[in-house]
Amino acid sequence: MKLLLMKKDNRIAAGSWGESKQRVNIMLTPTAVEKVDEIAQRLELTRSEVVERLIRSPCLEPKLLKNLESESA
Repeated sequence: MKLLLMKKDNRIAAGSWGESKQRVNIMLTPTAVEKVDEIAQRLELTRSEVVERLIRSPCLEPKLLKNLESESA
């Protein structure tokens, strides 16, 4: 009997963004977790989708963030 070993793929199939997702771990404060959970519940989304939408939104464009940095200095 032969045993075929295959590399485990931690990604899931392509979803609404047209790409497969990869599992990652991030550290958040309890307050941030509560906020993500609140948003997810209100919008009927997963935590993952809330973070995905935030990261892809225009509010996190590097040019805009750079402007915010210089304004707060």
